Amino acid sequence: MSVSRDRLIAYANDYLHIDDFQDFGPQGLQVEGKENIEKIVTAVSVSQELIEKAVSAKADMILVHHGLLWNRETPLIKGAFKHRLELLLSNQITLVAYHLPLDKHPKIGNNALAADAFDMKNRKEFAEVGVMGDIPPCSFDVFIHKVQNLYDSDPLVFAFGPERIERIAICSGGSERSISDAIDLELDAYITGESGEPTMHLAKEGNIHFIAAGHYATERPGIRALGEHLTKKFLISHEFIDIHNPV
Repeated sequence: MSVSRDRLIAYANDYLHIDDFQDFGPQGLQVEGKENIEKIVTAVSVSQELIEKAVSAKADMILVHHGLLWNRETPLIKGAFKHRLELLLSNQITLVAYHLPLDKHPKIGNNALAADAFDMKNRKEFAEVGVMGDIPPCSFDVFIHKVQNLYDSDPLVFAFGPERIERIAICSGGSERSISDAIDLELDAYITGESGEPTMHLAKEGNIHFIAAGHYATERPGIRALGEHLTKKFLISHEFIDIHNPV
């Protein structure tokens, strides 16, 4: 089966409500390839290695969370940017990127899927794209074990909160500064991707558990789920390519 490139992108744009976001770069289509799509590849971040693997997999389209185009990047076409672009164009592979819309989506978003894994109830928005709420009470050791299993990572943990975990927040990626909001809300634990230099002292003084499970790891679920969703919708082939990044 195949689907029109433009039809697939239009559907994904609408499904992810990209017009609701002021993002750090263009969302949706970033590089135009062939008109008909039979196979898509999904991954967290675009890279030369990813594009080469997509070529080997005979993919017509790559969908990523971290794309090629960012507002603050130089517009010059040189170096790594040039090589990535050459690979995409010479193989007629379409590149599509969804950043904040994929963090926030209520069904297949990075944070919604994590909240589902924790059986979170009474959900509310946290830090614009994250989520907070109540989870079934558990010990801190059980909680950390769930984090490790969910993200398949070895998280950095500043364990300064209570032994009993009930109220948490999750915000994928580089949202370490939102620990201040979590403290103000008197949450038991806060999960994000990265830590900053001040984070340990903030966690200690705020009596909260801070867990940095990895920027890459916390943003792996959503893009994979998007690929699976599009596969069911359009009956096309999908492959998730997991290029590990310890950050």
